[in-house]
Amino acid sequence: MDNYQIAVGENIGQTAGEVWRLLDEGGPQTLSQLKKKLNGGPEFLEFAVGWLAREDKLEILKDKKATLVRLK
Repeated sequence: MDNYQIAVGENIGQTAGEVWRLLDEGGPQTLSQLKKKLNGGPEFLEFAVGWLAREDKLEILKDKKATLVRLK
């Protein structure tokens, strides 16, 4: 594994932790709301949400206008 792969993995993990914190403190939020609140920027948000969902930590709810994410 090269340094770039390690850095990307770490960024996704850090973003996942920040998403968890935002949801824990603020309750369910849309992806748009999370993107605005992420300190490190939104570029890894979808990866982080996917990671947390795969770990069975999140529920993802989709309606016609938005995608809502909440902790399980």
